[in-house]
Amino acid sequence: MCFLTRIFLLTILFAAAPLTDVYGQESLPDEAQPAAEPAQPERIVEGRPPLYSAKRWAHPLTWLEGAVKPIGRSAESGWIHRLVTRRPSPDKTAGIRFGAGGVGNGSGYGPRVTLFHKDFLGRKINVQIPLLYTYKRYQLYQLSASVPIGSADSTDGLSLDLGAGYLSRAQDQFFGIGNDSRMEDETQYRAVTREASAGFTKDFKEDWSSSVRGVYRRIGVTKPTAGPSLQDDLDSASVPGLFGATMGSIVFSIGRDNLAKEDYAFKGGSDQLQISFNDSLSGAGFQYWRYRFASQHFFPLSNDGRKVIAVRGFVETNQTTAGRAIPFFDMPVLGTSQTLRGFQTFRFRDKTALAASLEYRYRIWPRIDLGLFVDQGQVAPQLGDLALNRFHTGYGLRLFGWLKPTSPISIDYGRSSETWRFYVSFNPRF
Repeated sequence: MCFLTRIFLLTILFAAAPLTDVYGQESLPDEAQPAAEPAQPERIVEGRPPLYSAKRWAHPLTWLEGAVKPIGRSAESGWIHRLVTRRPSPDKTAGIRFGAGGVGNGSGYGPRVTLFHKDFLGRKINVQIPLLYTYKRYQLYQLSASVPIGSADSTDGLSLDLGAGYLSRAQDQFFGIGNDSRMEDETQYRAVTREASAGFTKDFKEDWSSSVRGVYRRIGVTKPTAGPSLQDDLDSASVPGLFGATMGSIVFSIGRDNLAKEDYAFKGGSDQLQISFNDSLSGAGFQYWRYRFASQHFFPLSNDGRKVIAVRGFVETNQTTAGRAIPFFDMPVLGTSQTLRGFQTFRFRDKTALAASLEYRYRIWPRIDLGLFVDQGQVAPQLGDLALNRFHTGYGLRLFGWLKPTSPISIDYGRSSETWRFYVSFNPRF
């Protein structure tokens, strides 16, 4: 944080200097440019102020740009891109992709190997088999297949979707249920999920899609790989689903997604509504309806995309049927990099959750954006229990580095009344 703070303060000081082209692209003097070279979109003004070169190289953001420029050039040439993702050519119908990733919040990162076939059995069946193991011993092994129904070349076609998977979350945090849970009550648990699903997806024009699917899940809750065990400190009367459950679900979703990353900026947005009915298949007494709506949008404040307002939010509520409950591992949580930054991971959970984020992003250097954000959120047993005086607040700074026009890396520093957290995201959607 000390290093980022110094850069931020020095940036403010240098902003007062008459260096009007600090955002300009590094280039030769105007007379040395080829006559046919088109105007660069990153330039703000034409011409050079006095002592431009000296002031630019004295600027702290030039040092930061110099540190990441070799990475950016490698990404542009494709070397790092091929090393990290190993994406095959568009014409290749089958093969293996190599990359790196995580299994959600708190999982850490590890190598990812994905086997794929875009024309399985010669019927345009798209098969994906991702395999992932992180340094924190989180595991994900999946098989998914999309079978086109009707014309496979149609942009608004229908498909049959099949899936199976194994997910092991080695040591997730649990602080209790409710908006007033305490940090000192932290325990850990391991959740192992085996899943199978089948359903249909319909793509419509203008980025709309809808799906319905049936899901079978068998969730086992055991002792974590590290930390105090949730099962040693609590019982199933206070924590529903303490020893796992077998669940069957019918899930319907509809939404529109035109979010894009273009020219070193986020554009568009997405809205998703999901409704599901969930029932325990093992007589554990779990039965509930889930309603979830999530939205995120980007609003440019200037034509060049240098200034952007970003908003994000979601609301989820689970309504149990008479005499039934919802297992704790299916409750919505706050305290993640997508909901409430600055708090411990999975800090708050209950049957209902509401969260919102507001960010202001400003292009302070070619390929570098600085963002200021505030997050708010709360959990409650029911929608009617949400109240204005029960919000938890996190705030902080974001730094985006664009290795390519569509490939950002974000570093977040989140602060709250309880603690502070750093978050690193590769190619985030927000």
